[in-house]
Amino acid sequence: MDDSFRNQWLALWEASPYHSPFNRLQWIETGIELYGSNKEVLPIRFFDQSGVLVSMGMFHLVEEQGRLGKHKVIRTIEYNSQRILPVLAKDSATMAKALHSLYLHYPHSLDYFDFYKLDPLDDGLSDLQKHLKSIPLEFSCSLFNEQPKFLLNLPWEDYLAERTQGHRKKIRRYTRKLQEEYSDYQFLRFHTKEEFEAYGIEPLLSEIIELYRSSWQGESLAQKGEALSLLTTFYQRVARALIPLGLMDICLLMGDNHLLAFELNICDRDVVYMMFGTYDRDYAQWSPGNAILSEIIQDSLLRGYSRIEFGGEYLEYKKLWTKEYTSSYQLRIYGNTPQATVKKWIQKIQKHLKK
Repeated sequence: MDDSFRNQWLALWEASPYHSPFNRLQWIETGIELYGSNKEVLPIRFFDQSGVLVSMGMFHLVEEQGRLGKHKVIRTIEYNSQRILPVLAKDSATMAKALHSLYLHYPHSLDYFDFYKLDPLDDGLSDLQKHLKSIPLEFSCSLFNEQPKFLLNLPWEDYLAERTQGHRKKIRRYTRKLQEEYSDYQFLRFHTKEEFEAYGIEPLLSEIIELYRSSWQGESLAQKGEALSLLTTFYQRVARALIPLGLMDICLLMGDNHLLAFELNICDRDVVYMMFGTYDRDYAQWSPGNAILSEIIQDSLLRGYSRIEFGGEYLEYKKLWTKEYTSSYQLRIYGNTPQATVKKWIQKIQKHLKK
């Protein structure tokens, strides 16, 4: 990708009414560099009849193993992302035209066009489906996962008042126990470039990566080949790229002259996206993971942020904090190969039987 592509991408990203930090090229290119070495990358521009650039996309061309054999797929690049856009465009109608153009003009036979982890885009994803149906274009859209979020619309004490008595006690206890146990207890948050530089960017990254490697998550990933090295390298590179833009948000919980827990987040347009973190399991009896989450929520309220995206799956422990969530989706456009035709009819029959 040359600089003109990057500049055009940024201009379209800024003009879009739908904003996802995971559609920033810094995020996408880092994923490609680390995870995409065996996949062909397709950076694509879409123009209207007047020759005006109206949409852009970044895709992988891959061969995947399915139940009906191998199939060729163009799919989104969404490494470690929460929710993304299928393509950059000013509205859902233009998105639909771009996807239709990709379907019509890609020069080789394909089984599917798969778009994963799609944001609902308010009502934009529903509108996109309406436009695709009107073309018409054969597709399916299904739930990918549910991602919890914390709406920062109440003062902290009002939020606690809405919890059950048992939940209130647990939440208050997380920070109180650590404060009572360790006189040097401290919550630190770095957001601006100046704050990171004052602490030291590289020492900070080394500190949190060292803790992650010794965590239970790190030990589990270490058993899966290069998974641990790839993940930690990914977040270090993303942090270095986003710190100058004022988008990186790293939180530390200190006590006993020690790093007890950390969270590496993206903070974009007053939304905090929690991405990568852990706690020192030697201090597990004090629940430092929950304590740092409590601190992040309270501090985000003071800063006037609008919500916190917890990311990942809707695991049981997250329900202690919130019942709110946002769904992400998979959109599949069927190609015209025999495999795609069979799969399309299977989907239609299954849908009919459910009704």
